[in-house]
Amino acid sequence: MRGRGQGKGFSYHFTNIVIHLLAACLLFLLLIKLKYREGLALFFSLIFTVHPVLTQAVAWLPGRNDSLLAVFILSSFIFFLNFLENKRWSHYIAHMLFFALALFTKESALALVLLCPLVYVIASPPKAGEAISMGLLRRPSLRLGFLAMTVAGYLPVIAVWLFLRNAALTNPIQMTVLSAGKSLLNNLPALVQFVGKIIFPFNLSVLPIIQDTTFVYGVIAITLTLIALIFTKNKRNSFIIFGLAWFLLFLLPSFIRPNSSVIADFLEHRIYLPLVGFMIILLETDLIKNLYVNRKRLLIPGALFIFIFSFITLNHSKNFRDRLSFWQNAALTSPHSPLARRNLGAMYYLDGELNKAEQEYRASLELNPYEPMAHNNLGLIYLKRGELNKAEQEYKREIAINPRYDDVYFNLGLLYYIQGRIEEAEEAWKKALEINPSHKDIARIRDSKKI
Repeated sequence: MRGRGQGKGFSYHFTNIVIHLLAACLLFLLLIKLKYREGLALFFSLIFTVHPVLTQAVAWLPGRNDSLLAVFILSSFIFFLNFLENKRWSHYIAHMLFFALALFTKESALALVLLCPLVYVIASPPKAGEAISMGLLRRPSLRLGFLAMTVAGYLPVIAVWLFLRNAALTNPIQMTVLSAGKSLLNNLPALVQFVGKIIFPFNLSVLPIIQDTTFVYGVIAITLTLIALIFTKNKRNSFIIFGLAWFLLFLLPSFIRPNSSVIADFLEHRIYLPLVGFMIILLETDLIKNLYVNRKRLLIPGALFIFIFSFITLNHSKNFRDRLSFWQNAALTSPHSPLARRNLGAMYYLDGELNKAEQEYRASLELNPYEPMAHNNLGLIYLKRGELNKAEQEYKREIAINPRYDDVYFNLGLLYYIQGRIEEAEEAWKKALEINPSHKDIARIRDSKKI
């Protein structure tokens, strides 16, 4: 069994790497499509490949959601550019197909519905055989009918997605526009921190929160970028606007959180696709676009830059090698995160280190007295130690703050059963079944005629 598990783990990690390399290749094709020099396009694609801030998307299995999204979005957008150039409907169909795949991967793919019309509006009509050239021109020849027809193709794709989404989600989270806007504003400072990690990826974390992430790198990075843009001659404003729109439209939706009482984390894999937009902005500065990285005098500095980023990436990837390393890094780099402390305690509990587990659970509750599952987990520790009265108190505290948590009723019922309080055990287990009729442990007890 162990060997099979390791094999599955290897296949998942291997496919994560393949997806990431495919995304980097598609980025190269997109940059070439946008008429950047081949040497610069290759250099920025290599930076994308080894960038430390993207480590989580590759080394952490759940991170593939964003790298897979990038593959579909980049493919869809490249086909859209092809369609604008040659008006071949096969390219339009391919654009819609990849858009559908992106949308079923992650909801933020909806940003493409805004980006593609933006490109059409600000694009100069390409001459025969030429690639699209965005020049922010006011075109009286803009064919609104063609634009409307192009955009209309998204509607059936989105309609099917909404239908299947509503069918799959039995109890979707409800948010008003006002609450979503408030959440976005509250979490907006993370934008500065993300920019800082793009330029100076030295304060990485597996579970970053605003409170424990420095703003210094972000402020410096934004200042340097603005200075580079100000001193750039013959700016291609349309590319800068497009890059900024790409960056914000794919990143900002992740700032909207339904539960304001939970400390928001800003996992670094969420910058995966938005990074493409920020790279386009950088490529529009004279500081970058005048570089000829294939010249001998720049080859060594360029290679050194790639090497440094690769070293940081490999070092950071060690934090994803196992569950304990992951949560140790989370607690170390985000000491004010109750989730990090609670889950580190859970790792210690699974390893049989009960004293360390109790210490982390207590630290989690000091940060957030209403942290879900923390009291329940303390109850498990006391149950293992035979301190039944303390375990009962912790379970009841959990119920007081988390009354819809089925496992705490199961654990309380188990405690009562051990104490011979059969009727109370039955009541606790019945309550757990009311909350979760498919609870496996309760079903097992029910099948054994204990309830």
